[in-house]
Amino acid sequence: MKLSLRLSIILFLLLLVWGTNLIITPYSYMSSERTLTRHAKDIMQNISDLTLEQSFNHINKAKSAAYLTKNLLSANVVTNEIEGATALERYFFDQLSIYPHLAGIYFGTPEGNFFYVSHNETKIAEGFRTKIIRHSDGKKNVELIWRDSDFNLINREMTPDDPYDPRERPWYQKALKQQKIVWTDPYIFFTSKKPGVTIAGPSYDGNNRLKGIVGVDIGIAELSTFISKLRVGKSGKAFILNHNGDVIACQDIKNLTVTKDKEAIRLPKVNEVGDEILHKAYNAIHRTHDDKGYIHLTESLFASFQVEGKNYLCMFTPFPDPRITWYIGVYLPEDDYLGTIKTNRLFNIFATVLISVFVTLLGLLFSKTITRPIENLQNEAKAIQQNDLTTTFDTESIFNEIQDTALSFSRMKKNLIDSREKLLEGERIYRTITNTANDAIIMINAEKRISYWNPAAEKIFGYSSDEITGKKFYETLAPSNYPSSSRSGLDFVLKNGTGEFTDRTMEILTIKKDGTKFPVELSLASLELKGEWHAVAIMRDITERKKAEQVKKRLVNDLHDGIGGSLTNIKLLAEIAKNRSEDTEMQKTFSSIADVCQDSMIEIRNYMNILDDHEANWQSLLAEMRQYCNKILSSHSISFDLSSNISHEASPPTTIVYMNLFRTIKEALTNIIKHANASMVTITLEVTTNDIHCMIADNGKGIEPKTGGGRGLLSMETRVKELGGDIEIISEDGVRIRINIPLTQDYQELLT
Repeated sequence: MKLSLRLSIILFLLLLVWGTNLIITPYSYMSSERTLTRHAKDIMQNISDLTLEQSFNHINKAKSAAYLTKNLLSANVVTNEIEGATALERYFFDQLSIYPHLAGIYFGTPEGNFFYVSHNETKIAEGFRTKIIRHSDGKKNVELIWRDSDFNLINREMTPDDPYDPRERPWYQKALKQQKIVWTDPYIFFTSKKPGVTIAGPSYDGNNRLKGIVGVDIGIAELSTFISKLRVGKSGKAFILNHNGDVIACQDIKNLTVTKDKEAIRLPKVNEVGDEILHKAYNAIHRTHDDKGYIHLTESLFASFQVEGKNYLCMFTPFPDPRITWYIGVYLPEDDYLGTIKTNRLFNIFATVLISVFVTLLGLLFSKTITRPIENLQNEAKAIQQNDLTTTFDTESIFNEIQDTALSFSRMKKNLIDSREKLLEGERIYRTITNTANDAIIMINAEKRISYWNPAAEKIFGYSSDEITGKKFYETLAPSNYPSSSRSGLDFVLKNGTGEFTDRTMEILTIKKDGTKFPVELSLASLELKGEWHAVAIMRDITERKKAEQVKKRLVNDLHDGIGGSLTNIKLLAEIAKNRSEDTEMQKTFSSIADVCQDSMIEIRNYMNILDDHEANWQSLLAEMRQYCNKILSSHSISFDLSSNISHEASPPTTIVYMNLFRTIKEALTNIIKHANASMVTITLEVTTNDIHCMIADNGKGIEPKTGGGRGLLSMETRVKELGGDIEIISEDGVRIRINIPLTQDYQELLT
């Protein structure tokens, strides 16, 4: 199904505007809400950490006092004997003066003796009371002493009916059982009727015998005072819970105890402090309990809950010391951080809708300015499709891109008109070239049938174009014994567009209409038309050239037989004359004549081999060079080394390259024999796809400045330059001759 451009633009604009707003607005709101919730969580965590630190510092002083006292008692620095009671009392008094939040310090012995100093204002403001229980001769004495803040005695009393026994108290029994510093759960102190905790620990003498249990009462009402001053959002609160659910500290200190007959008897539970939100926060956390039913938290818990339709956030954090089973709780209304966002949400939605409506109207107007000129372009494209290049449409637009497209259509129409003219002209040129070409030009389609046949092909093969078109190429033009490898090579080209037969010239035998076989040079190229590969074959009749080559070979053979025979006779006569002559100079002359004849015969034979060897290659050149060097150098006691590096992608040498390179090396060896006085010759031949590099080096005396290079070196330079190369002669530690000859494609075609 196709949609109109105008409708598509309108729908796209509506989807873009309204869809974007429907996605971004809720996402932005939720994202900011999550961010502020996370921020509120961080604030609650900071408040919890601050409360933890304050609480820990508050009770840690009692822990330090207990440790110090039991250590002093163990070291006998402070004695617990009856006669040392005043010293122990004084020490406890000083500790309470230093740490006013400590409610009292006491020491109970295994004999039931008890020393207890506490804050007490029944006799005097900011006063202290000392309670001393002694057991002596089976009798129990209980003495109460009141002192002011300067340790001055205010009053003494004896209370023999006091039933208190420290050994029966939980703090004594717990410390004795665990034999370490222990903490009690928060409770209401008997004397002050205020909430607090007791820390107790055993003291031992040098023989590890128990001397007694030290206890320190610490009031925790001050924690509520600290918590009441904390600011948690606008209306949030902090509190401290014990693991059994008792409220240890809260912002309303009046609700920190449960009273009976106007006397505090215990700490309240979360549902007894008159704070419904605190109770809801307590129930909101997913807490676990131990086997005794106590709360058990190992990390901070964050939760949300509702009270009367209002959302709240809360967090509970355990104390880091596992011996103190307290939990810091914080709650605050969610609107303390999100209220402003919720208030602005309706305004943002209203503004978004208003802007979206305005943008939609602009989009409709905008779509009209786009679609009208595009519709005109569409009509113009249909006219071009129908080959109507004269009809034009008004496509003026305020948009550069659309206007540029309209101008491009105009230029395209002009180019189409010009291209049509050029195509017709090119077709005329193509017809003229192919019709006047002397070589047969044949096109073969993917089915191996002939699809084009030029006039030269008609003349060479005897078939007219109408007669040959559509026939199988090999069945019509190839002899019955044509190699199967050549047939498969054409198949590969028609299938893949390339192959070993493309971009090269080869000689094959073909057959005329009358059955006559004749040689041709075949060049094969590939052409892709409508997704199928076609082969273009250009064939040149080389019958006359082959005949000329045969004539040339006969002439060379006649030259070899005629001149070669004469040279052989001259050589034999020179050798006979040499053997018969007794004159030494004449013998040398006849020997030189014989050598010259021998060299001439070798030269003629080399030319014969080159002319006869149609498939000349680098291996045959190396073999000829090795044979020649071995013969000519060994007779002069000169050793030689011939090495080569021929690339497998290098083209074979042409006749001119073969002859001139071989003649250059011969000239170099002749100069070495005559002038170098050398004992070793090294020849290196390297052939790449683009160049020939040859190095000829000897260990002789080099070239003398007076003689220069001589005619031999001049001849070498001439031959190398004929091949388009350069030669460098270096006379240093002998003579080194470097020859570089290019093997570019254009130069190879020129040599061929």
